[in-house]
Amino acid sequence: MIDPRDCYNTPSEIESILGTVDTYIRWREKNGKERKYNIYHPSAFGQCLRRMQYQRYESEGAIQSDGVDFESRMLRLFEKGHNMQSRWEKYFTEMGILRGIWTCSNPKCQNWDDDGKYIEGELELKKHPRKYGEDKKIGCFKPDKCICGSKRFDYNEVSVSAPELNMVGHADIILDYSKFDPEKYNSLIRSFNMEDIPKNPIVIDMKTINSNGFDNLVKYKKPPGLGYQIQLTIYIHLLECEYGVLIYENKNDSTLKAYKIPRDEESWELIQSQAKLMDKMAKMEDNGKKLFLLPPPRPTSKTCWECKGCGYKKICHKSSIWKNDTLDKKRKNFYGHLI
Repeated sequence: MIDPRDCYNTPSEIESILGTVDTYIRWREKNGKERKYNIYHPSAFGQCLRRMQYQRYESEGAIQSDGVDFESRMLRLFEKGHNMQSRWEKYFTEMGILRGIWTCSNPKCQNWDDDGKYIEGELELKKHPRKYGEDKKIGCFKPDKCICGSKRFDYNEVSVSAPELNMVGHADIILDYSKFDPEKYNSLIRSFNMEDIPKNPIVIDMKTINSNGFDNLVKYKKPPGLGYQIQLTIYIHLLECEYGVLIYENKNDSTLKAYKIPRDEESWELIQSQAKLMDKMAKMEDNGKKLFLLPPPRPTSKTCWECKGCGYKKICHKSSIWKNDTLDKKRKNFYGHLI
């Protein structure tokens, strides 16, 4: 048994065991699937767009960032958010209201032809199970079963794409209550009102938050992050949803705070103009030489939290833009009411 006196310090061998996990998490972050920055991501559109343009230029080999490495603790916290989302995906799937891309989990799915007939040998080497919902903008409900007979599917988020804006992303969750059966819950005290249930599909973004941040939302009535609102505004319009919902779950006790994000045509027009202008700036040349033009910084100070965590701050902070007498005007002209 453990001697209570030994609880003051963690044995070195235990620290090493935990250290292997920490090291692996950092290694995986560096060696995982590389994010493409030659396109614009809705999840980053509410942040400093100057940084997003820098990322595009780095992907073209024009500049080099200092890079920002996250601690393994922070990476584990990020994964908590993914775990929370997976749990809610399960709830919505079992309720029959989740739309998405569904991949058959049978590894030999392609051994069945499109008529459901099993073919020996001929397709044995094909390892690409069927996907359902790819032909629809907002995906489909989970199928009852695949052509191969399997009833097991993996859920994938719906891709959001706007080539005219050089924009690609993935929507967390799309809900459609058209097949929702309220009679199923007749034996329970209902916590919902059918008159309030959305008549058309909606898009949802899930966020985890600590108790301090949750208190800011609940006790002090602070609005949700502007970046999250902008991200959902993009999804609402590109997916043609009725509205969006931003759900925060407190990491400490699983209490919830949710916000309805309405369709906002004015903000959507501004976001589109920003994306088109940035794309145009990235392609502008002078006598065949790229100009690598940039929008103004969104932060109002070099000491802003967004600057502190930016891998381009050394390059950016040397720019004359920060000493420009009309910087505030440039910000307002570019970001408008989304400053």
